[in-house]
Amino acid sequence: MEIYILDSDINILGIVSTYDAILWNPKFYEPGTFKAEFIYSEKMNTILQLGNLLYKTDEDEPAIIKRKFIKLNKNGRETIQIQGYMASRYLNQRIIWEKMILRGTPEMIMREMVYENVINPSDPDRKMERVRLGELAMHDGYIEKQVTYDNLQESLTDIAKSAELGYRLRLDIGQKLFFFEVLKGTDRTMGTEHPCIFTRDYGNVLTQDYSEDDTNYRNVCLVGGSGEDQDRILATAGNASGIERHEMFYNASGISNKEMAAQEYIEQLVQKGKEKLASNYIAKAFESKINKKKAMKFALGDYVTCIDRRWGITVNTQIKEIEKGFSKKEESFVVTFGDSVPTLVQLIKARG
Repeated sequence: MEIYILDSDINILGIVSTYDAILWNPKFYEPGTFKAEFIYSEKMNTILQLGNLLYKTDEDEPAIIKRKFIKLNKNGRETIQIQGYMASRYLNQRIIWEKMILRGTPEMIMREMVYENVINPSDPDRKMERVRLGELAMHDGYIEKQVTYDNLQESLTDIAKSAELGYRLRLDIGQKLFFFEVLKGTDRTMGTEHPCIFTRDYGNVLTQDYSEDDTNYRNVCLVGGSGEDQDRILATAGNASGIERHEMFYNASGISNKEMAAQEYIEQLVQKGKEKLASNYIAKAFESKINKKKAMKFALGDYVTCIDRRWGITVNTQIKEIEKGFSKKEESFVVTFGDSVPTLVQLIKARG
């Protein structure tokens, strides 16, 4: 593994050979995060600037430096700490500038949103010169969606969660280009041809926490479209009854029904409801520090099986994030299987 410091035009500013610690945390549905600490030097202080990129050659996506701290401890030791997000955070810098009425697979819709707002926008000032579309992976599914003025990256995450897809901006350092790619995890659950099983019995789990939380769970969403009172168009996403039914409301009056068939408009409201329900899930998650040397083949987004016989738990679940820690003394891998409890910010966005 080599670590390059790049500027936003993908020019190499320096190659880092020593570091105190790096915490690399890619996520499937949204831009991942990172933290790193280096011994202070004038050169490091010069190249570790906000907006520059930290590129690990064993990863597909570099990270953008968004925060920087210079510290002096009581022993006179000086360090530089940096934090930020994976490169797909660039997409957070754009909104859906004009109304888009979208139909097709989730992958095709996500690609169209990026193309129209980043790669080939009507206003050339909005273009990101180094972003391209990657190869079409032909993931299946079909949705209809209308979106206007929403944040581009957050809209991509809404679709990704509802379709169980991921996305990234993969760097081709030779071409100095980012390629937007939509990802789908491989089924590696027990019983498949190439399973991946995590369990204390196999020695590939060192420590683990398991949590369940249905505090914020909703499974039926009433979506309010255009109109007022009795004339308001309503649609329902989800299906449940009795005490098992958990309802929520989402105001989608911003979705226009002009020049649109009634059924088509209802389908767009239902899609919005599905996206909101995907953010109000029953949180069930294993967070495990794993022995990577004893783990079977896996990747971010894959579906695997987690077993703990003593706790009476067997679940087939998706790898949502991987926290990779590197220091002078050790390497560590903490994997999140399933959905952790949403943060307050995530809840506010989900209900908004």
